[in-house]
Amino acid sequence: MPSFEIDKKDFLKGLGLMQSIAGRRTTLPILSHLYMEWGKNSLYLTGTDLETGIREELTVNAEEEGKASISAKKLYEIVKELPEQTIRIQKKENHWITLQCERSIFNIAGLDPEEFPNLPTFQEKLFSPISTTVIKEMIDKTVFAASNEESRYHLNGILFTQQIMAGKEGLRLVATDGHRLSLIDREGQSVKGIEKGVILPKKGVLEIKKVLGDKTEVEEVGIYFDQTHGFFKMGPSLIAIRLIDGEFPEYEQVIPKGNDKVVKMEKDKIYACLRRVATMASERVEGVKVSLRQNLMELSSYHQDFGDAKEEVDVLYDGPPLEIGFNAKYLLEALQVMDTSFVIMELKDEGSPCMMKPDSLKTPTDQICIVMPMRI
Repeated sequence: MPSFEIDKKDFLKGLGLMQSIAGRRTTLPILSHLYMEWGKNSLYLTGTDLETGIREELTVNAEEEGKASISAKKLYEIVKELPEQTIRIQKKENHWITLQCERSIFNIAGLDPEEFPNLPTFQEKLFSPISTTVIKEMIDKTVFAASNEESRYHLNGILFTQQIMAGKEGLRLVATDGHRLSLIDREGQSVKGIEKGVILPKKGVLEIKKVLGDKTEVEEVGIYFDQTHGFFKMGPSLIAIRLIDGEFPEYEQVIPKGNDKVVKMEKDKIYACLRRVATMASERVEGVKVSLRQNLMELSSYHQDFGDAKEEVDVLYDGPPLEIGFNAKYLLEALQVMDTSFVIMELKDEGSPCMMKPDSLKTPTDQICIVMPMRI
C-alpha cells in the first residue's frame, strides 16, 4: 500500500495553513477535507472552499505514489498532539489511512480523493515577481478598510490595478467599505492582466497575508491573474482566489480635492488620546468630536449612560476654528497603518470627508486614507 514518512513539525505547519479554508460550514462534505497527493520526495496538501484554494508542497520520503482525502480538522487535531517525531501515513482500503507515530496508531476514515475539486489551472511562465515585503505592506495598509458585509459583495474586496506613476508602471491597491477608503501605490511594481483592475475578496487576501507571515524566508511572490482567478505563488505555497465579478466604486471621485485646512499631528500622541476618549463614546456609533483651533485639537465624546470625556492635544494648525465628528475606530485604524512619526490631516468643513496621509518627503504621497464625517 502507498505510504510516506514526514517530520511532524513540517506536517503540522502545512496542515495549519489549510484550517481556515477547509472545514468551514459546508454542504459538501469533501470541502471539509484536504487532498493529499504524494510522490517520491514531495507531498502536496490542497484545501479549498471553491472561492479560495491553497496548495502546499512538503518534503517527504515515499516509495510509491498515492493520494487520499482526509478531514482537515481531525488530521490537524491528531498531528498537533503527537510527539516531535517522524510520522508514517499509509493508504488503506476504502479510502482510509493509517497514521503511525512512535507507539500511537490512528486509523482514519477518508473520502474518495477523485471527488476532490481541482484547483484552477495556471501558466507558470506568466507569473510576475513582486517583492514579498512590498505586497505584504500593501495588503496590511488596505485590507482593514474593506467591508465585512456579505450583501455589499463588490466592497468585500480589494482592488488591484496598474497605474502610471512618475512615468513608470506601478501597482495600486484600494479598499473601501463606503465609510472610509485606503489607497496605496508602489511604483516599479508591475503585474500582468490588471490594467482594468481586478477585485480580490477580503477573505482570500487575508489568507495571502497569513501565508506571507509564515514564509519570512521567501523574498518574492509570483502573481498572475486570468479572467476568473488571481494566483499567488509564495515559495512552496500556491493560493488561487476567485475574483469578485462586480464593479468597484469610482473611488477617484471620492478623493477630496479642495481640503484647505491642514493639521500636522504627532501620530502616537493623537492615537493614545483617541483611544482614551473613545472609551466614553457610545458603543453603537463610536463617535468622537474633533474641535480645532490655533495649534490645538480637542477630542471629546459622550455616552448617555456613563458620562463624557475630553482631552486637548498640541498640533500644528493655522486655520479657522472647526468642529467635525468621526467614528473613532476609523481614525484609529487609519493611524495604525501610517509609518511616519507625524501624520497630516486635511479637512474642508464639517460635512466633507477628511484625508489622512503620512508626513513624508514624497510628493505626491503614495498612501492616503479617507474617512467620512458623522453627525455627533
